[in-house]
Amino acid sequence: MKLLSCLLTVMLAVPALSELKILNTPDGSSHPAPCALTCAGVARYDDTGTYGWVGGPGYAYKFINLTGCAFATLPIVTAILSGPYGETCPSISIRSVHKTWVQIMAVESATPDNMMRSQCDVYWTAIGYNC
Repeated sequence: MKLLSCLLTVMLAVPALSELKILNTPDGSSHPAPCALTCAGVARYDDTGTYGWVGGPGYAYKFINLTGCAFATLPIVTAILSGPYGETCPSISIRSVHKTWVQIMAVESATPDNMMRSQCDVYWTAIGYNC
């Protein structure tokens, strides 16, 4: 009986602990609460191709792949850079947000070579609706 009581308590408490409420979104849309989704990841410094660091003298930017999140609307995105062992990575700004990708750009003078040498990974979180 104690086991059943504990199991019932956990089953009732877990949904309340994982509730996500989105107050507003970049495109002003709203959807049913069960469609709310948090998706997060790390865009690595050594990614190549479309998702690698690119740029030129004094600037660097990177695209982050959100296709695995399956957003139905534009998500709310936050991102930071972090390098290992105290490496200094510049500040970034989010330049463009889409359902399947985000573009971030270093706001300080940086080059793709600097970003890769300092091993600047992008830690990101996106919150939106998937239905």
